[in-house]
Amino acid sequence: MSRKLTLVWQNTRCPLRDWILEIFSPLIDGEVFDGEHKVVLDNCLVVDTNPHFADPSYYPRFRGKNAFLLCEPDEYMRGVLGIYVNFCGVFRSQYSGAFRPERVLQLPLGYTNGLGRNFELKAASKRKYVWAMLGMINKSTRPDAVRALLPVQPGYWYASDGWTPGAATASTNTHQNQSPINYKELVAESAFCPAPMGNVHQESYRVYEALESGSIPLLERRWLMDAHRHVLGGHPLPTFSNWKTAAGFVQSMWNDKQALDQLQAECMSWWQSYKTNLSAEAQAFVDRLWMDIPSSNSQFVRGYARVPGWFVFELLRHHSVGALRRRVVRQARRLLEGRALFGKI
Repeated sequence: MSRKLTLVWQNTRCPLRDWILEIFSPLIDGEVFDGEHKVVLDNCLVVDTNPHFADPSYYPRFRGKNAFLLCEPDEYMRGVLGIYVNFCGVFRSQYSGAFRPERVLQLPLGYTNGLGRNFELKAASKRKYVWAMLGMINKSTRPDAVRALLPVQPGYWYASDGWTPGAATASTNTHQNQSPINYKELVAESAFCPAPMGNVHQESYRVYEALESGSIPLLERRWLMDAHRHVLGGHPLPTFSNWKTAAGFVQSMWNDKQALDQLQAECMSWWQSYKTNLSAEAQAFVDRLWMDIPSSNSQFVRGYARVPGWFVFELLRHHSVGALRRRVVRQARRLLEGRALFGKI
């Protein structure tokens, strides 16, 4: 018999609500909106963005309650050891090899609210742009991605942080104050969507927002880690170790419209199957751990996760040399300005 859980929202304005409901709806039989870390229920799934900010006495109250935790997103992996042990199992996004699959099911980041699929997809070969990218560009590997792709036309990019390539380039289009609706329409008119690393992880929302719009995401991998492969398994999404190679691939596919449409169809078919299978996997995870109270933290994390500063090594594995160099410069500037070292940068 499939088990059911009550969904307890601690992040009452969760930007991933649409994604979470798509994946978890089959095992949810009701919702409670808390937001103040007061509600404690039996047989529940608690959704929290920053559980380490809660009153330390709150999460221990779930121990023995047959409760599960959905922690999203969790870039810096804070507070893991003191919180996870109170739950039968944990769902979390943003991959790390530190977590044991017996108790932790690692999920894709997913797409943000309003960007799920609700329209008929256009063939990649008939789209207005070869590629498009909007947002903050002057960070991580994003400048490398845009510079490499600029010669591939027609392309569309907009830097909300004012970044420029620094030299004359082929003509591009820009718009100010992009709204989510415009962003969704733009991605739906782009054959490819470059998805360079996010704040500190290889994964970003762009991957899944592109897939929902029928655009083919271009992924990164590192010598020490292919985070997307760990999370998504054997996916067909184009993945590269550098953006020059990615740009050459995009141009060749744009020149072969039949191959382009075949790749798009393969990626979209895989994505729909993946989401269906993920829902089933989440249900099986809950069924397996139902009423199975953990005995110690070691059931959730490997031994090295108990070493102080372990997460720094994990985050370094997500970075390329260029991304690490830009991060060092930004952190040095942050320290000189007297700001917190681990803020959103």
